Amino acid sequence: MGDLINSIKSVLGPVGSSTLGHALIGLAILVVGLIVVSFITGLFKKVLNKVDFLNQHNLAKPIGSLIKAVLTIFVLMAVLQHFGLTDVLAPLKNMADQFLAAVPRIIGAGVVGYAGWVIAKIVSEFVGVGLGAVDQQIAERTGNEEIKVSKFGSAFIFGGILLPIVVAALGVLNIPSISVPATQMINELMAAVPNIVGAGIILLVTYFVAKFVVYMLTGLLDGMNVNELPAKMGIAHMFNDSFTANKLIGSTVMFFSMLTATTAAINTLGIDVISQIFAKVLEFGGGILVGGLILVIGNFLSSIAHQKLTESGSAGMANIARIAILGLVLAMGLRSMGLADNIVNMAFGFTIGAVAVATALAFGLGGRDAAKSVADHWASKIKN
Repeated sequence: MGDLINSIKSVLGPVGSSTLGHALIGLAILVVGLIVVSFITGLFKKVLNKVDFLNQHNLAKPIGSLIKAVLTIFVLMAVLQHFGLTDVLAPLKNMADQFLAAVPRIIGAGVVGYAGWVIAKIVSEFVGVGLGAVDQQIAERTGNEEIKVSKFGSAFIFGGILLPIVVAALGVLNIPSISVPATQMINELMAAVPNIVGAGIILLVTYFVAKFVVYMLTGLLDGMNVNELPAKMGIAHMFNDSFTANKLIGSTVMFFSMLTATTAAINTLGIDVISQIFAKVLEFGGGILVGGLILVIGNFLSSIAHQKLTESGSAGMANIARIAILGLVLAMGLRSMGLADNIVNMAFGFTIGAVAVATALAFGLGGRDAAKSVADHWASKIKN
């Protein structure tokens, strides 16, 4: 820098020693420095754009901007030093020194991280290719092509390899506030891997076993002509060719099998918070399921009662019976769901009380003569 300033002073001659010359030299340093920065930044950007990894993750432009900012700071430091503004220059020098001290660590962390990413990518692709045969066998045996074990296995291997390498890269940076929590998190995650694998095995084994059981059960139900039961019970309108009674039973078995397996898998993970939340969801969902089943059965019974009474010529009694059955099962269903138990009890009690009061009033006021006749008849029988 000193040689450059002396060269500029020799070119300017006597003017270079004056205040104007001093200012012109500072301006020349700034202009030349910015030109050099632009040139160097352009070279770096060309090199970075040829790196496929940086282009895929859109990192070439931010790195180029960072390099330009660092070089510009050095140019500004040279200009400030030329003008003797040391007080302003001190923070910039400290920042530059810290950055330069961290550059080797940043490069080392980047190399470690990139190498780990390449290794994890290659190994995961090999695992994905190997598990592709498993996908084909699963599709042939189950008829379901949506199950892709290869994708899950490839992603699992990729994360299992990359995460420890990321921790190692953070250790190279030597930033304890980042590396220590990340290391603890990775250690806890690696400790949980056996539980995660066990939970996955439970789900897969249960799925295939339940699939086999449903297949065997469907054949047994076909032999028993279960699909004809809805027509005999008068509920054929609830089923069609794609949704039969056999399919309903098979789907129910599959649902409860996977529900049980999911419960066991969550307990295997050993995460108390998730287990508690899932237990609450199961408890509430069980109540909703039982309540819904009560409502469906009640509606079915009320329809049968209404139909039979209507056929016998008692249309009024048919409507009363249907409303009474629906009211009863509605109270039972809501109570099973656990929705406003007090309100349901009060409403049901008030309804029964209102019916009793209405009957008493109708019999006592509107039917006084009939009540007197009945009472006299009973009294005469007692006397005799």
